[in-house]
Amino acid sequence: MDPLNGPARDDTPPAATPSVASTLGPPPAVLSGHPSGPNAATLPPDAPIFADPAPLPELPALSALPALDDDPAAFADSAHRAPSQPLRPTSTPLALIDIVDRDGQVRQSVPVHAWPVRIGRALDNDLVLSDPHVAPAHLVIGRDAGGLQVQVGDTRNGVLFGRRRWRADEQATVSALEQPVELGIGRTRLRVRLPEQALPAEVALASATPLLRRMRPILIASVVLLAALVFNTYLETDPQGMGRAIGSTLITAIGGAAIWCSAWALLSKTFTRQSHFGWHLRVFLYSSIALLALGALAPVLGFALSWSWPTDFAFVASFIVGAAALYYHLLAVEPARHRVLRWVVGAGAVAGIAVTLWNNQRSDQWGDELYMNHLLPPAMRLARPVPATEFVDDLARLKATLDKKAREPSGPDDGAPRSDEE
Repeated sequence: MDPLNGPARDDTPPAATPSVASTLGPPPAVLSGHPSGPNAATLPPDAPIFADPAPLPELPALSALPALDDDPAAFADSAHRAPSQPLRPTSTPLALIDIVDRDGQVRQSVPVHAWPVRIGRALDNDLVLSDPHVAPAHLVIGRDAGGLQVQVGDTRNGVLFGRRRWRADEQATVSALEQPVELGIGRTRLRVRLPEQALPAEVALASATPLLRRMRPILIASVVLLAALVFNTYLETDPQGMGRAIGSTLITAIGGAAIWCSAWALLSKTFTRQSHFGWHLRVFLYSSIALLALGALAPVLGFALSWSWPTDFAFVASFIVGAAALYYHLLAVEPARHRVLRWVVGAGAVAGIAVTLWNNQRSDQWGDELYMNHLLPPAMRLARPVPATEFVDDLARLKATLDKKAREPSGPDDGAPRSDEE
């Protein structure tokens, strides 16, 4: 033993240890994959013990497989399809049922692969709705040569088709299929689309339009409106306070437009999840320009043709323009209720006109003005001049009416004697 390097190393090679293969003998032929028996060929020493397994077939990607609920047979066949073969739908849907939201947007689309289609709240229906106002078996929709067959089930609320409501156990046929058929069940709106119906044109996105092209109508309308307001202020204001009056007019117009359109945009955002600020701004600009144009056109038309009614009843046109502006504002809040909105704004306009006429009639007149008070350049007059004698004769016919009005008491104390202090 070496004290520095430790015990001496034994370089004698160890005795060979028999391998497991030599101990167990040659492997059976069934494990090596070679034939056995007296006629079996002699295996080389380096032959593998186990044969390589056959390669597995390559499966298509999971994203390329169809959904389980679409067609189970197609799903099973696609697992054995070679990846080079294109995946195609097994059949075109016979129809598509859209569940439409209150703002007209499609919330869910369900393809129809077989008629009839059962719709209700029960789980055994083809289309299950969670609306509490829908019956378990609300209706069944079928298709034949005559159109869509609608069979209403045992329901208290029925099915709404246009302005008509089909009641329980009623059967109806919808033959006009040029447009998608809309049905209302409970608080759910359904739209049935068929393959032969023409699709509407693609709606362009606002973001796909160049910014200058989108802003051009708004900029032009803004310039026209502000120029008209400045011109009216110039005509109605003395030169000493012209600058202050024009500045006040511009600030009031811009601030009022911002507040008005922002309020409508907030209302639209609440109900439709979109603000539509540009839409409300255009409605405000166009309606304001229309009101200014009517206010300027009525006196010119009355003076040129010697008519008093354009200025007397100019409020009727103002109510119509205001009702139209209100309708288009509300259309961005409730886009799916355009028929109801038309009735509401129409009734409001008629009520406003009736109240104004009633207030005017209390002063023994129907119009707003007692006489035409706009004097424009004579070159703008188109009516025939009235001779002085004819004008005096017209005044003479008014004498009896004026004398009668003068004799009528205008108040409860007109007939009582008045003191000198009064």
